[in-house]
Amino acid sequence: MTSTMWLAKSIAVICLAGIEFTVNVWVCVLVGMSNLKKLASGIGWGTVSVITITLFQLVFMAVMARLLEPADFGLVAIANVSLRFFSYFAQMGIGPALIQKPTLDDADVRAALALSLGVSSLFFLLALVTADYTEKLFEMSELALVIKILAINFLVVGFSSISLSLMRRNNQFKALAVIEIISYVCGYGLVGLGAAYYGAGVWALVAAFLTQTMISAILSYSVIRHSLSLVHTTSQRSHFFSFGGRYSIIGFIEFLASNVDAMIIGKLMGATSAGHYNRALLLANMPVQQPANVLTKVLFPVLSSIGDQRLKQSISFQLSVLLVGSYAFAVSVGIYIAALDIVKVLLGDKWLDTIPILKILAWSVGPLYISHVAGVSLDSTAQLRIKIRIQLLMLILLILLLFFGASSGKVANIAIAVVATEWVRLFLMGWILIQLLQIAAKDAMKIISCIVIITITTAIAVFLSSYVIAGQVVSVFRLFLDILAGILGMIVGLLVVRLIISDHPAILFMANRVPRFANLLRK
Repeated sequence: MTSTMWLAKSIAVICLAGIEFTVNVWVCVLVGMSNLKKLASGIGWGTVSVITITLFQLVFMAVMARLLEPADFGLVAIANVSLRFFSYFAQMGIGPALIQKPTLDDADVRAALALSLGVSSLFFLLALVTADYTEKLFEMSELALVIKILAINFLVVGFSSISLSLMRRNNQFKALAVIEIISYVCGYGLVGLGAAYYGAGVWALVAAFLTQTMISAILSYSVIRHSLSLVHTTSQRSHFFSFGGRYSIIGFIEFLASNVDAMIIGKLMGATSAGHYNRALLLANMPVQQPANVLTKVLFPVLSSIGDQRLKQSISFQLSVLLVGSYAFAVSVGIYIAALDIVKVLLGDKWLDTIPILKILAWSVGPLYISHVAGVSLDSTAQLRIKIRIQLLMLILLILLLFFGASSGKVANIAIAVVATEWVRLFLMGWILIQLLQIAAKDAMKIISCIVIITITTAIAVFLSSYVIAGQVVSVFRLFLDILAGILGMIVGLLVVRLIISDHPAILFMANRVPRFANLLRK
């Protein structure tokens, strides 16, 4: 047994020993305002979830990358892409429709459950039927069986989406955070790491994913035990068809835009290349995805409840762009500079081909998550037609760019096409939201200036740490210093932007209602 494999298995044993205690603590926590106050509460509990899950995710990823092969990750990545082809229609936007509906009674919940289970069962069967054809298309052994097993998730999510959506509608952010933590730790910690340790290979990833969704379904229903009756009328079902149908179309377009790159790599370059691309994509997005999701998951029900009050919509959008954009761009530049250390520490030496892909994809992180914030704002203002047109246009652009990139046979060119598309999407969605919400040009420029300043200070700090201060130390210690330097750089940038942003309408709005948040950005 190599020293690397011994280290990975030793860490896995330590993790498995400690996870049960962590889960028990969170189970005890689970048992045992105004719109902005709800937002603050949601972000607070979301932050707890983000920190806990991210810490576990880093450990799990580092161990799994050493116990499994790149092809294992590539196989599951392609299987998930194939299943997500159906998932946006299988969910039918029922969850967001439950959250958005102004008034809700038991009959509406029954209609949502019936539609969710019916449609998810249909697409479960379609996934089973098409699995063998998908395996032939990608020419990957075992792909069909992996798809068929993972397709069970359609049925699980079809049931759990009702309780989870009702919890978000009711602003039960504490329970949501605890459920996310328990399901992730049990799925990827107890089951995933355990199976990988005993040599299950790709099936360790499959078992981890299914365990996570099943535990989430059980816990969410234990919190909100809605009626299991499917009796409802056509009129009660019409809302979910109307809103959910359009939402699913948007989701499907977004699916194609976010997964066509992986499909092309899997088809033309094989499972190993798909595995490297999948891990690079995960490393680029992981530090930002969870924090951004906390904000948008909490923001959607809050914004949906304030109707057509354009001022509040505008303030919420600007504040979200300021927070998410500053953090996302700072993280992305840090990832670019420290890509070598990130891959060597978190994945290991057999993943070095991931480094150039990661460096390119890092430049997509900032525009991606600002566009995500813009998309949530369009959802909350019911501007779904505009969102459909934008996403469809971006899909066409991405396909054209991928067509030229794929001809070279290089994964890096696929990544460049993705980055270019995200930047175009950022400018287009940003311009539309500025016009739609009537945001003053000087206010928009202040936000952009703050993002640029924080990005620059972070880049300088990480560069000095990585190439000057810590140039002669081992990768683990250098990465640790890079992270500390990045945090310091962001703090310095924040101190500078406080002089610029303190009189911004969004900050003044927050200062009058939630001083705790405003104090971070005020003089």
